[in-house]
Amino acid sequence: MKHVALFIIASLFAFIGIDAQVIQKGDKFFDGEYLYIAEIGQKGDVYLKGMDITGHQQDLNLRKGSAKGEYILTQSKKDETAPFGCLFGCKVEYVRQQGMNFLGFYVEEHCMGQTLVLTPDNIVSCTGQQRFAEEADPQNQVSNWLMNQKYLRGLHPEVMQGMLDKLKAKKKKTIIERTNQDLIAYALAMELYAKDSEVSVPDDEGLEGEQIPEFPVNNAFDFITALGSHRVISIEAETTINLSDVLDDEELFTVYGRLWRPDYYEERDGSREFIVSCERFDGRQLELVNVENLTIRGGKNSKIVVRPRYANVFNLYRCSNIIFDNVIIGHTEEGYCEGGVIYTEGSEFVIVTDCDLYGCGTYGLEARKSHGINMTNTVIHDCSYGIMTLSQSSYSIFRDCDFVRCREFGLVDIDDGCQETQFVGCRFAQNQGPLFALRSRVTFEDCEFHHPEDQETGNIDDKNFVNIGHGNKWYRDNKPLKPRVK
Repeated sequence: MKHVALFIIASLFAFIGIDAQVIQKGDKFFDGEYLYIAEIGQKGDVYLKGMDITGHQQDLNLRKGSAKGEYILTQSKKDETAPFGCLFGCKVEYVRQQGMNFLGFYVEEHCMGQTLVLTPDNIVSCTGQQRFAEEADPQNQVSNWLMNQKYLRGLHPEVMQGMLDKLKAKKKKTIIERTNQDLIAYALAMELYAKDSEVSVPDDEGLEGEQIPEFPVNNAFDFITALGSHRVISIEAETTINLSDVLDDEELFTVYGRLWRPDYYEERDGSREFIVSCERFDGRQLELVNVENLTIRGGKNSKIVVRPRYANVFNLYRCSNIIFDNVIIGHTEEGYCEGGVIYTEGSEFVIVTDCDLYGCGTYGLEARKSHGINMTNTVIHDCSYGIMTLSQSSYSIFRDCDFVRCREFGLVDIDDGCQETQFVGCRFAQNQGPLFALRSRVTFEDCEFHHPEDQETGNIDDKNFVNIGHGNKWYRDNKPLKPRVK
């Protein structure tokens, strides 16, 4: 064991003093699973030939970039998808600081998602080092060892969150700590996205590893009483759940200890879990406080609605891992000033898949001080103020979504406190108003923009805020979108 520990120290510091400006032929890099050996092309392009301890192969192609120590991940003829959750064309940085020598693959412009450490060792030694690292206390690793996604995939999300909180609390960080913070944040987001509804109940419930309980419902009372952490609520097909039927009835709502409160209440600032009926201008709205690991899943044509025009349908405060799957969500009547579909504040990993968010006052999505918003194959349409507004939120990803017939202010409003916002394969059509009001940098890949000639496009052309990737298409028309090919 002592011998393996010395190998780890050697890997971290073996190349102190080396000042190579580029990857050299024969350089070896380890990603926690594969050991890559570099071959150099005539134009300085790099071909990394990788193999794991079982003999499986994986290759990476890098094109030399314009900046010092910068490469670009390129696609070969046999590559179908990019590795490490990256996109082809992403930046790869050769980092040589504070005794560290590694390749950093960027999943977003300012977020490193994977590392390949320069090493003098063979695959057997590297694999031994990895196993030794996996046996150590993760909290001690955040400052002492440069992590990789192979290692992070083996940790529980709660452990990763504790590691991330520890790093965020540090005012001054080493290169290891700064990189590990990026890696953990990305791994935590991807872990929770991938698990979707198959989330294990935490240890303190005594049910780790078991399937979380499922509550079938077909009416508003059963839905409200089923709400809570560590569960799946499944709505029967062809069912409309009108939350206002229960939210407006104090005796009915509080049967199972739910809270009946005015607009502002002191419990919101605590740490306990609460389900609340909260007063609004023209009715009451549902608020979930400190709820975690909740999936709301619909059958065919399952709907969740509310009557008040000035109420959000769902309000999430400091919630985590909340999943909306295959549900139609909206209002019975359109409102103004306030009253969107999903509002989240201080929450993380709110996941919306295969949903329809429609016809509501203000916005389909409003996120404040939240992390890891993930929306996939979802439609936001016919909202009166805009499509979405994001404030001081990070790692928001929208994939294969359609945004149509919304109006009238900045339709996609993203403030300067947001980080790493990305749209991939999304479509915008028949919207009225300035399409984008961006005050932080946003990435677009394979998106399709349709916007009427007489409507402003906003600052989509401002390179200070927009990172335009490949595959985007722009049309000045007001035509409806064709159905997506499934």
